[in-house]
Amino acid sequence: MRSIVIDNYIRATMTKNQIPGLSVVVVQEGEAVLVKGYGLANVEHSVPATEHTVYEIASVGKTFTATVTMMLVEQGIISLEEAITDYLDHLPLTWQNVTIEHILSHQSGIPSYTDAPNYWEITHLDLSKSEILALVTHLPLKFQPGEFSAYDNTGYYLLGLILEKITGQAYGDLLRDRIFAPLGMNATVMNDPSDIVPHRAAGYRLPNSKLINKPYYSPSVTYSAGGQLSSVEDMVKWEQALCGATLLKQSTLEKMWTPHFPNHCPDWEKLRYVAGLGWWVLNYGDRRVVGHNGSILGFASNITRFIDHKITVILLCNLDQISRPDAIAKEIAGYYCPALREIALQPPLEELGKMGTKVKIINDK
Repeated sequence: MRSIVIDNYIRATMTKNQIPGLSVVVVQEGEAVLVKGYGLANVEHSVPATEHTVYEIASVGKTFTATVTMMLVEQGIISLEEAITDYLDHLPLTWQNVTIEHILSHQSGIPSYTDAPNYWEITHLDLSKSEILALVTHLPLKFQPGEFSAYDNTGYYLLGLILEKITGQAYGDLLRDRIFAPLGMNATVMNDPSDIVPHRAAGYRLPNSKLINKPYYSPSVTYSAGGQLSSVEDMVKWEQALCGATLLKQSTLEKMWTPHFPNHCPDWEKLRYVAGLGWWVLNYGDRRVVGHNGSILGFASNITRFIDHKITVILLCNLDQISRPDAIAKEIAGYYCPALREIALQPPLEELGKMGTKVKIINDK
């Protein structure tokens, strides 16, 4: 009966939002209790979405970048307190006090390159990493590192460069060797539109309520800030690794899932969410909840971990106009844990900031 109710909810949500295809997994106490696809992975060819369908997961991939970073921290190879200028040359002088921890917790003050005025004019171009960084290197800091928090794709782009510099491996190879291969996540790779990817979903947009194919979006502008492909079948393995502390010590995971408050920050009782290290920590009172949204041309995604309830929902879909996929995830989780249905979504739907897109925690907002 529950599966029918969930199916009805998901299909109604897809109809309301005109979502072509959606795949979802619910993991309860480490075991997958729902792994299913709905709708179409490719509308033109009537290809059904399944648990094998591969989507662009966008900023959910930041959790991978943060995990590899924390692996190196555990090994003593890098320190959270070290400045990024200790690893990368030719950075602006104003960035010299930015640390690895500032980047992981979105407290660097570095402007996000995705906010550059000409960003949408260059997303179809295959640019070098230095050309991407040049979008912001001439700009002043938004605030001094650690003072406030503002969502920053540039920081995670820089983390990819730092990881490559330290390990001598390409970022994608590093993820493969450290995360994907050990966990058997064989469908999870860096996005390259020229590659033949089995079960790859087509991405869609919805201007004026008309479904269209997404335009080309260069992987050069995603990289370590969210350039991965994955399926919910693979993401089950990722969640099980988090549940079992397979890749990182439990103490390290707890640190990543602990709020990292900037110096100037509203009271936690009033704050709806704040960054941990690579994750967003949501204020559900005494319940521990962490997650991350992803949004990119043609796709939206979410992972939400209701830690104390031992329920995680992961959903991937091939439409980008889904501003709060985490709201869908919470609703699905409520069918498995009625207590979750009794508490309000955090942050509320009307909140301007979006977890995993342009979150900003600052005095004037």
